[in-house]
Amino acid sequence: MAEDVEVTPRLRDWAMRTVRWEPARDAVKVAARQVARARGFALVRTNRVPDIATIFLASSPKAGSQWAKAVFDHPVVRQKTGLFTLPQLDYQALKPRRFPAGTLVPGLYVSYPHYLKIPKRFSYRTIYIFRDPRELVVSAYFSATETHRIIGKLGDVRQQLQSLPIDEGLLQMIRLLGFRLEEMATWAGVDDPSVLFCRLEEIGADPRDNVARMLKHCGVTVSADEFETVLADTSRESLQRKDLSGRTPGSESHYRVQRRSYQDLFTAEHYQAIEDIVPGLVQRLNYPPPPS
Repeated sequence: MAEDVEVTPRLRDWAMRTVRWEPARDAVKVAARQVARARGFALVRTNRVPDIATIFLASSPKAGSQWAKAVFDHPVVRQKTGLFTLPQLDYQALKPRRFPAGTLVPGLYVSYPHYLKIPKRFSYRTIYIFRDPRELVVSAYFSATETHRIIGKLGDVRQQLQSLPIDEGLLQMIRLLGFRLEEMATWAGVDDPSVLFCRLEEIGADPRDNVARMLKHCGVTVSADEFETVLADTSRESLQRKDLSGRTPGSESHYRVQRRSYQDLFTAEHYQAIEDIVPGLVQRLNYPPPPS
């Protein structure tokens, strides 16, 4: 089983990087979930469930979910946790579901009430990453118009957004992301010892301290050298190189090189549009107020 734990994630990673046709990618995800389920049953049956049996990585899209996954799916960390990394799914569209024992659940984009309804038979920990809602909108806009590979209805959304002036496109993105901002609002002010709350801006300013906090919260102990390896391999620069290596020639990275802030792009109308959807959220998360 120890060999399976190490080899299967590698095969999964290779398949997800290599397969570009969506039905094939879906088949890989289904297979990975079946492997995780069988592995979870085996862990329970042989009484080898890890002390922390499930780690949930929750946030909104464009709020550091890929980075958090890279940290906890890093071979060094994975060896310590003994967890199998599930493929990302649209959990928000699914009824709260039980996850197999011994799994890392990345990209959990759901409200806090939805999270509470997830059956949790064994011990677990959760990381939730906030991001300034205004920066989230800007990042989502450029992802939708430039960098994200075309999946589902994104082609239609991209065409629509690219046909609009950027001011109008950002307003449209705020409307499209309204339900995500409402989900984020349900996590604001939550007092839950199983959840470690982080902010993406603070992670960017001090990844060393924040990675240490995240690992400690999830009961992961690594040596000083191992910690440095994880930090180096999950830096923005390293992840950008890895992302580009898995794309077709000429493709732009998921990680933008030229990063424009909401402060460069927002007008009073954009600030008000977010306030109308989630009143007071920016202040509740202790982000700077809009300019007066």
